[in-house]
Amino acid sequence: MKSLSFFISILFATGSMAQGISGKWQGYLTVGGNKIRFIMNLSKNADIYQSSFDSPDQKVFGIAASKTTVVQDSVHSEIAVMRAGYNGKWDGKDSITGNYYQGPTVMTLNMKRMTETEMASLPKDKVRPQTPKPPFNYDSEEVEYDNADKTVHYGATLTKPRGIKNFPTVIIISGSGSQDRDGTILGHKLYWVLADYLTNHGIAVLRVDDRGMGKSTIGNDPEKLTSQVFSTDVETSFNYLLSRNDLDKKKIGLIGHSEGGIIAPMVAARRKDIAFVILWGASAVGGAEINTQQNAYSLRKAKIDSVAVDAFAQLHKRILDQFSMVTKEGLDNKVTAIYAEWKATQSKETLAKLYATDNAIIGQDIRKMYHSLYDLAWMRYFISYNPLTDLRKLTCPVLAINGMKDTQVDATTNLAAIKEALTRAGNKHYEIKALPSLNHLLQTANTGDLSEYENIDETIAPSAMDVMVRWVLDIRY
Repeated sequence: MKSLSFFISILFATGSMAQGISGKWQGYLTVGGNKIRFIMNLSKNADIYQSSFDSPDQKVFGIAASKTTVVQDSVHSEIAVMRAGYNGKWDGKDSITGNYYQGPTVMTLNMKRMTETEMASLPKDKVRPQTPKPPFNYDSEEVEYDNADKTVHYGATLTKPRGIKNFPTVIIISGSGSQDRDGTILGHKLYWVLADYLTNHGIAVLRVDDRGMGKSTIGNDPEKLTSQVFSTDVETSFNYLLSRNDLDKKKIGLIGHSEGGIIAPMVAARRKDIAFVILWGASAVGGAEINTQQNAYSLRKAKIDSVAVDAFAQLHKRILDQFSMVTKEGLDNKVTAIYAEWKATQSKETLAKLYATDNAIIGQDIRKMYHSLYDLAWMRYFISYNPLTDLRKLTCPVLAINGMKDTQVDATTNLAAIKEALTRAGNKHYEIKALPSLNHLLQTANTGDLSEYENIDETIAPSAMDVMVRWVLDIRY
């Protein structure tokens, strides 16, 4: 579950002034007293303008936007799913002045056209040793298909073993944030590496561009996208595989990574033709608990003492628990009441360490902080949804794996919850594995912190991929 702060990817533009605006543009956002570099890339392909925003300092690239228009000297980019975007004015030469907005927050973002020297100095992604290289010992096919009502078009790659009949097939379901089919992050091709390994060992793999990425379109109402909506995308992919005559229809399963580990059980709970499920770094304790744990981890990293961290976690979880029970208007009253009650029970020292005042905590207005979460449909659903509901319906074979150094989804608590749910479901064909020394991506790690991902050359530990291979091949279909 990636924690991405800023984002913009392939954007479609119209307007007569757009041709001269093509190029790379660089600017800086001031966040928490720090300057964060942003780069906007604009190019024209036939009559379609493409644009992307990168944040090299945050290692964030290629998150899809829903709409961009260029009219005369005005540029507008909208990322509806995040209630974010950019508005700017081009001077006709080398400057764009404007603002980046996300929810209620508006920040100045002025950009200059980058010089060749500046572009040459940009950091290059490392070449990762596990990134697949031809020739391949399997067949690879680029495929495209639509959902039932033709509102979303999908692009994907299907890799199939050679010289084997009746092999199993898996669909990889990505983690949170918009990702291409390869699961590209910090130079790692996470899902391609996994697909390559599985297919070399006799398992076909379908990996799919997320909505708005690669050849997949974003569809209608992008601001309403949630994990539940993404589960319908997985069903579309599953139905596509069923339509093929070269695959064994009784051996098609799902591998869900992070958020994908929430989505896979949704699909399998309502589809009895799912042959098996692999949960990779999946949350079972619910989004409110996961978000609280992640915030507590960040506060500990910021050297805030454990008493204050625990106090904040108690407050945060209690407010998040209201999301499924109240409207936005009702949330204000709940936040105000819960915050006042919480403050009355805390020491002056704890309040000082959390910068807690009458209306703010950790430097943020208390109401606006929770509005910004509640207003995002994806986040509101993630916080409110209980994964145990669908996990307790699974009777197909299930493998659940977590790295013990996963700092995004705690292995101990989530694997225990998955085991409890499958036991309650009467599932007789599950396996729970905690993998020592591995992080959320299943890299061999020191601390498991997100900051390590880039510095580890290994994309996925072969031992972890071997666990998946052996388990899938041992299933009695």
